[in-house]
Amino acid sequence: MRNMIRAGVSLLFTAAVFGPAALAEAPRYLRARSDLHVAHRLLVDATEPGNVARYLNRAAREVEAAIREVERAAIADGRNLAVHPPVDTRLERRARFSRIMALLRSAREDISHAEENPRARGWRNAAFRHIDDAMDSVRVAARELRIDRELRY
Repeated sequence: MRNMIRAGVSLLFTAAVFGPAALAEAPRYLRARSDLHVAHRLLVDATEPGNVARYLNRAAREVEAAIREVERAAIADGRNLAVHPPVDTRLERRARFSRIMALLRSAREDISHAEENPRARGWRNAAFRHIDDAMDSVRVAARELRIDRELRY
């Protein structure tokens, strides 16, 4: 009960000091970064045939670049980047690809809000490009995997 009261007081204090927008937007960079970290881990832990792995590796490099851009934007926006959630990578192949795409879409959505800081805006836009390129590479990897299955490789 005491913790709930403290949390409520903390939220009210944050809203009073920084305004209601701070409550709504504060975690978006952190959520995006978290989603990107999980997607990256799922990409690098995947064991796939060479042709599929090539595109997954390309997607992983794009996700790494997107993480760097999101972190730069978050720092420019005064966000604390000390949070790193644990990653569960135990997924079957089909679920892994779906989960990666869902995480990339979620990260893209999290950073899609209007950006007032011009420095953060540039980094955010670069992150969009990297996320889009990663999504394209995952799509190609999925097509390659489907073709491999059809040809029984």
